[in-house]
Amino acid sequence: MNKYLTPKKYLKKAQYYWDKIYYGCRYNLENLRMIEKQKFNEMGFKYDDALEKLNNILCELGKPNFASQKGMGSIHWVLFCGVSHIESINNILEIGTYDGETALLLSKIFPNSTITTVDLPDSDPIFSKSYQRDDPDIRKSFKDRQKQNLLHPRITFLQVNSFFIPGILNQKFDLIWIDGGHLYPEIAWDICNAYHLCNQSGWLMCDDVIPEKNGFRDNYISPDSLNVLEYLSQRTGDRVTYFLKRESPEWSANPHKRKYVAVMRKS
Repeated sequence: MNKYLTPKKYLKKAQYYWDKIYYGCRYNLENLRMIEKQKFNEMGFKYDDALEKLNNILCELGKPNFASQKGMGSIHWVLFCGVSHIESINNILEIGTYDGETALLLSKIFPNSTITTVDLPDSDPIFSKSYQRDDPDIRKSFKDRQKQNLLHPRITFLQVNSFFIPGILNQKFDLIWIDGGHLYPEIAWDICNAYHLCNQSGWLMCDDVIPEKNGFRDNYISPDSLNVLEYLSQRTGDRVTYFLKRESPEWSANPHKRKYVAVMRKS
């Protein structure tokens, strides 16, 4: 059988087109945009100013502006810029470096900050098994790209399982971006560690939150982060606001797969 037409891939493709038709016609983008901009206002962010700053930085990096990202631009880029207009951020922690693109972007948005970014050692089996990095060519391309993005002198790259962060880092952070594993158990200790490492009045942000307890789950995303964030919010009294990650119908029309970026300010 042609490897491109396996039953699993055929069903996945059929599900994609079904979602596109069924949910697409019910997707009210203008209404969602109004809701999301209201959230920005409530957080004290100025969306237009944040977007302008982001586009200037993307231009500097030789990348297309936010509106031209063809659905791949994520709202956390705009949120970072929103924070930069109202807060003086000195120390940033990123949990989940991936290829270093976000760390590089943070260095541009917060030009006076130091950035510590943490990801798995190359020897960790999870590192090899995810994102096809068991393929030597893909792995080399990934590592070359990561190395280039992390060359900035204010970026420190630590290769360690995030479980061990409390024993390694002896400082607090003004902004923590959580984008490591999104399943139990990793997401639980990442959010808890981040909360304890965050300064008072600091910002916690978490990527790829599925805000439905029975929402979509695969090897990379799940509703697990929602459960941890809601537990933390109930115990601390700190509010969590969820911002739609991408507005493109391809990513967000199906409410069960719709991903959000969580923002919490530690009181």
